[in-house]
Amino acid sequence: MALFPQGVTHIDQRCANAGERAVLRQLRRCLEDDYIVWHDVPIGPRARQPDFVILSPRWGVLLLEVKHWKRSTIAGANRDSVTLVTERGTVTEASPLRQARDYAMELVDLMARDDSLVHHDGPFRGKLLFPYGWGVVLSNLRAAEVQGTDFAEVFPPHRALLRDDLAEDMPADAFQQRLWGMFTVHYPHTLSLPQRDRIRWHLFPEVRVSTQQTLDLDATDAARASASALPDLLQVMDLQQEQIARTLGEGHRVIHGAAGSGKTMILIYRAEQLARAVRPDQPVLVLCFNRTLADRIAALLRGRGVDARVQVRTFHSWCQDMVRSYQLDVPAGLKGNAYFAALADVTSRAVDSGRVPAGQYSALLIDEAHDFEEAWLRMAARMVSPATHSLLVLYDDAQSIYQKQRRRFSFASVGIKAVGRTSVLRLNYRNTAEVLALAMHCADSLLRGDEERGEDEIQRVTPASAGRRGPLPVLMEARHEREEAGLVAERIAAALAAGRSPGDVAVLLRTKYLMKPIEAALAARGIPFQSMNTQAFKRFDWSVPSVKLLTMHSAKGLEFPLVAVAGLQALPMRDESVEDAVRLLYVAMTRSTRELLLSAHGGSPVVERVRESLAAVVSNFAAAEIRSP
Repeated sequence: MALFPQGVTHIDQRCANAGERAVLRQLRRCLEDDYIVWHDVPIGPRARQPDFVILSPRWGVLLLEVKHWKRSTIAGANRDSVTLVTERGTVTEASPLRQARDYAMELVDLMARDDSLVHHDGPFRGKLLFPYGWGVVLSNLRAAEVQGTDFAEVFPPHRALLRDDLAEDMPADAFQQRLWGMFTVHYPHTLSLPQRDRIRWHLFPEVRVSTQQTLDLDATDAARASASALPDLLQVMDLQQEQIARTLGEGHRVIHGAAGSGKTMILIYRAEQLARAVRPDQPVLVLCFNRTLADRIAALLRGRGVDARVQVRTFHSWCQDMVRSYQLDVPAGLKGNAYFAALADVTSRAVDSGRVPAGQYSALLIDEAHDFEEAWLRMAARMVSPATHSLLVLYDDAQSIYQKQRRRFSFASVGIKAVGRTSVLRLNYRNTAEVLALAMHCADSLLRGDEERGEDEIQRVTPASAGRRGPLPVLMEARHEREEAGLVAERIAAALAAGRSPGDVAVLLRTKYLMKPIEAALAARGIPFQSMNTQAFKRFDWSVPSVKLLTMHSAKGLEFPLVAVAGLQALPMRDESVEDAVRLLYVAMTRSTRELLLSAHGGSPVVERVRESLAAVVSNFAAAEIRSP
């Protein structure tokens, strides 16, 4: 059976009429499992919405428009329009076949600009590698009803399916032949997986993975970049991620996902979809723990045109909103962690008493939920409207860096009822195989599951590599902090000289005081940067191309093509165990999408572990190269 990323049941519920349901049943019955079918989704930059989009690696792309007209309602038709007799009187509609053709040609023009999707020589030079087609399904008309008329002149037989073609006794191969007849040209070409995903990138802007480079451009520059030559790598959700994202309905949902598996991407997609129908008086709320991640998510959503109907807050800033809005009393004179603990406690008691009303949000989405206390999760679950119960929780126990002890609790115990609506994402797309191998080797003891856990419990997800290759990580050991800062700055300067944008680079450190020497080294080389250590720092301006200096904790949920994890000699700190430090290092290393630099100016148990792990990883990859033909 074909793959339906939206889910067959969901599509059946969304079908506008019996005709669309009949087409859905026939596609499900007759198409093989390498076909992918979408129903009524916006495609291309102008968000056109054909009724069905069919993608086959062997045949290409086909768009179908479905009309369930009766013969008696069709008063007249030509190639551009159809006149119908309805209860409202006589109306004229655009020809569905012309619509399908216009949608298809718009996409063809778009994809033909992609050098990876066209022939480079031969008779089809400059043409798409794969066939494409369009057609109309007139699901309530039989061939006998239009026989002897000029119907075929308006709806040519090779472009129109009739009710006869949707019969249950129609052989599957005969139905496929009818579909193939709708394609413009016929030549053998089987799409590779990267080519298939590039087509999906063009078809569905909403499943694209936003990159740092996109955020670093203003609107004019971004438009110019999209019209110019496309990069070699166009990142898009894989089909499992897309299927999860498109089938997220109402009710409580939990996604357990390894680092780099696309959890935040799914959250952003979900928030964008919810924003289209939400009322301003009952907005969507996105919660996370780190302010840097909250700012990043907000920037990505605003870049997609999502307005203030989706509110992005850290948990504690949301508590402050509640304190101000409902005049709650927080003990005076508290600072730091004591203040934040009191803030959460006061808000929690106000929710329990009803002073802060429950059900304020049409939907609530929690990123990095492993950073939340159980009481916070319980409070968040109560904030969702009982009319929707729309709660999405994203969790990865391996990245739980704020909990002093490993937790084991059921989601039901905190009011999250997601049994039967829990998904697990294991495939890591963010990191190259080399970066992930080092991170996993260092954190091996943290990723091993110790016992079987039920669906309603916290899952320990071991990431699996997507196989994307890149350079091996590098460990630089210096004699003192100025030398280390100089080595890091030199590597960054070389990357910028080779064409890397400053916004592609992040330097991660355990604490802010370690940033000062690196700030000086970057400044001496004229490299633009933003640092969390600067006196006036409030938040990063993601629109400014600059190297970001962050603490390892603040980097959670973020990603950059080039990551330098510096000051490893400071791990572990006095108040943490080696395992806690390694867990934090695992989070830091998995922020890199391509290049990973590590540096230290002294020894520590963590430096020793990185040194040993890197030697093992280098040896393993060298052995694999020798074994490969």
